[in-house]
Amino acid sequence: MTVRRNIWILALAAALTALLAEACSKAIGPNTEDEDDGWTNVGGDLPISFSSSLDVPATKGTLPANSTFGVFAYYTKTTIWTSARGSTVPNFMYNEDVTFDGTSYTYAPLKYWPNTPNEKVSFWAYYPYSASVVLYKANNSSTLYNNATKNLPDIRFTVTDGQTDFMVSNVASDKTKPALDTPVELTFNHALSKISFYVKKVDTAIPEKYTVKLKSIRLDGIYLTAIHKSTANPTVWYSWATRGNIPTFTPATSSEYLTLTTSYPADGSPQAVSMAIPQDLSYEYAMLHIEYTIDFEGLLNTRTMITNIPLSTVFEDASALWQKGKEYRVNISITPDDPIEFSVTWSNWGTVHNINC
Repeated sequence: MTVRRNIWILALAAALTALLAEACSKAIGPNTEDEDDGWTNVGGDLPISFSSSLDVPATKGTLPANSTFGVFAYYTKTTIWTSARGSTVPNFMYNEDVTFDGTSYTYAPLKYWPNTPNEKVSFWAYYPYSASVVLYKANNSSTLYNNATKNLPDIRFTVTDGQTDFMVSNVASDKTKPALDTPVELTFNHALSKISFYVKKVDTAIPEKYTVKLKSIRLDGIYLTAIHKSTANPTVWYSWATRGNIPTFTPATSSEYLTLTTSYPADGSPQAVSMAIPQDLSYEYAMLHIEYTIDFEGLLNTRTMITNIPLSTVFEDASALWQKGKEYRVNISITPDDPIEFSVTWSNWGTVHNINC
């Protein structure tokens, strides 16, 4: 499902500033310094805040309620981003966690736009937020990134459940103090590969009536961790590590096994979906694991069938690769006695997410 999310960083009126002051919210801005963090409390300026609307209900893998994303912001004064990026640190926001409560986005302390004409702030973000995110200096897989490191960070991501999306934004560069309600636009892009499974049974050549139930689909022996290189153009993954399994479809009990029909599900409604690190599938132990049961009419015993097939074979037509931002549709047809048949098609994974900040 493609979800378009509009996230606004709004320049609020002075009335909101007064309201926040009454609530004892600390607000900081870039125009003066203090001993602690180079910023100080300011009043009467235009703060940067967040709100959100979603066109359709959020689902896991898009942007669910009570989730967060991380923002980095670079204050470059009057220098443009393309000239400053190699020498500028994230001195305005550093992994600022912005929380979505189902209605709006919030963070603290508030940040303010520079009041000096032509002074610029550039923004970059990733989703989902992690307080323990592992960041690296640009083009370096050993030197860790912090709030005193120049340029954008490279970011390490680990697939855990295969259901969590991972996105990074383009840089919204050279933004200056806006007019009221004027957004700074970010464009988020999917950085993972999406694997969608459509499964059916085939019975045209079988005289006996039978029932097929899908027990599990699992991706075995694939890379679960890699570093996303935000500083490359185009952005790429590198330094793959840690092989493991992703349980794509695993009902808790046999009563929850999925009874197959003789038709594939409707487009956009696969029985199982997994998001994975883009990678080469030529590793010999990278396998697609499928388990299902077969019951023939008139027989008491249930047969449990297990199939393991190399992912390089399943995705042979796709050059045995998963590419970032691509969705791969895997059609699986099952008969009682013949080998499982596969076909794979792929396309861009929906559209980019235009996020207004």
